[in-house]
Amino acid sequence: MITMRYFAPPPALRQHISCYYWFESRLPAFADMMRAEMGQIRLVVEGAATSRYAGGHERLGRAAVLQGPTTGPVHYRATGPLCFFGMGLLPRGWAELIGVAADELADDLIDLADILPQRSVATLLDQVACASDDAARLDAVNAMLLARLDHVRGGHQWFTRLADDWLTDSPNPDVDWLVQQSGMSARSVERLARRLYGAPPKFLARKYRALGAAVRLGTGEAANWVDAAGDAFYDQAHFIREFRTFTGSTPARFLAELPPITRITLTRRRQLPGLPKLTLFA
Repeated sequence: MITMRYFAPPPALRQHISCYYWFESRLPAFADMMRAEMGQIRLVVEGAATSRYAGGHERLGRAAVLQGPTTGPVHYRATGPLCFFGMGLLPRGWAELIGVAADELADDLIDLADILPQRSVATLLDQVACASDDAARLDAVNAMLLARLDHVRGGHQWFTRLADDWLTDSPNPDVDWLVQQSGMSARSVERLARRLYGAPPKFLARKYRALGAAVRLGTGEAANWVDAAGDAFYDQAHFIREFRTFTGSTPARFLAELPPITRITLTRRRQLPGLPKLTLFA
């Protein structure tokens, strides 16, 4: 009744898109809780879904939508059939494909046509909706994104490469290390992090520290909370509090009642070749 298929982007988009996926639910109702994650584009070809964000506000997503990076768990629900093609936006992809500051759209959802050319968005949505198979959907999406890249100039890839490694190479990212390695002032680093990642470095360190622990639990790399937490948290209470902030559940409940999309995501993404490390965290 629920189908999810994941696809790797082509080499030219691998630093921009975390992965592609096709989601289809034929249930009379669907509900799930998403962890804090990166920005997303969803091309909804059937149905509509409501997202309730950490601040309590709700947004209805239909047709082509853009979601900014999220700072906490998102409750996602739909009534009736729901089918969409989605893609995760890595920070470099957000900078070069979207262009607006990520923190302006953090924990929010808007029409994709508010950012990208309306005619291009309408054409893409029609192509995805009418596609006969996954290959045709991928061809349409890749063509549109690559054409978009032809008209933008990069410039932040050095920072996203540095910051991505900072967030994924250590279970407890050190903000001072990021500032030192960047060669910029702490204020400049914070400004870039907000624009590209949607939050300041200290918050990002907390977010990815908790998400890293969730990945270790969800994939079986850690057998219990002690293994998952390592020495990155003060004590058990601190770990549970931070874990709940970014996943919406305690570690014990996360293991016992792993949300369906999270379960599929943690296992299927790892089977795709050549994806950036940040893809595996959110």
